[in-house]
Amino acid sequence: AFEAHYLECAACFEELKISDLIRRGLAESAVAVRREGDVLVLGFSGPTQLTRPSPASRQLLEGILQHNDSKVLIDLSTVSRIDSAGLGLLIKWYSHPLRNPRMFKLLNPNQEVRQLFRLTRVDSVLETYDDEKRALESFSN
Repeated sequence: AFEAHYLECAACFEELKISDLIRRGLAESAVAVRREGDVLVLGFSGPTQLTRPSPASRQLLEGILQHNDSKVLIDLSTVSRIDSAGLGLLIKWYSHPLRNPRMFKLLNPNQEVRQLFRLTRVDSVLETYDDEKRALESFSN
């Protein structure tokens, strides 16, 4: 009876379709994964924030851990904000590869993110590039 109501009631059926679209949208990964030679390049499929409650932070971590790569480049071009939790995750991901002779670098942070890196002195630890070609070449050096 419950299902029949949803299928017969136009308003309920529309609500069900919208709920399904939202569920599918949330299930899609915000992290875009591609390879450039032996470098795993992770980025975001749209505007995002690396903050404590952010699904993007969790998905990025899963992307790094899921692939057992020795060279990882994180494209931050669509990241508008990073809080202390997001910053902590970047440092954690950086230190993990160092223990497992890997390389971890960042690409295209915006001015606000770059300023945060400067203020916290993360820029002295994490290599950051504005040009993807130079970033990829740096893995060979």
